[in-house]
Amino acid sequence: MNQVDITKELVEKYSEFVQRIHQLSEEAYRFHPSPGKWNAAQHLKHLVLAVQPLVYVYTLPVAAIEAKFGRVERRNQTYEELKAAYLVKLKEGGKAPEPFVPQEEITESKEELTEQLMALISQYNAAILKLAKADFESLQIPHPLLGLITLKEMAYNASYHVEHHYNGLQLAVSS
Repeated sequence: MNQVDITKELVEKYSEFVQRIHQLSEEAYRFHPSPGKWNAAQHLKHLVLAVQPLVYVYTLPVAAIEAKFGRVERRNQTYEELKAAYLVKLKEGGKAPEPFVPQEEITESKEELTEQLMALISQYNAAILKLAKADFESLQIPHPLLGLITLKEMAYNASYHVEHHYNGLQLAVSS
């Protein structure tokens, strides 16, 4: 997948997630399915918390990313390979690190958070499209579960990540 394809997929998947959130009643949005499981509001807030640092990093100067994290000289993983690696880490007990864990009670409205999320996706996509292909495929940054991965692989992860939380959202509201 090239950068344009990835950005289209990001818009599609995050829009689908946001549409599902808007279909929920306020009660369903805030309903806690069971102890230790996130409600719809927490899934949404988690995605905002996860995309914010991506926007920040992808808008840094290329030299700054390279100086801090370096480049790889290997083939990028495919979307499917990256998804499989992520699922293995989750099966091994991988969880979101503290900065990405939403509070128990979310104070922002679903309208505020969905607008914020889609604005972040727009900024993230703009940053992806500004990168040279060589930089997108060789600069690396850290993922909390996967370690150092390329900017392209991180974009793949952002695409799967929303899918993962869409599935979690479905479970949260069907409980």
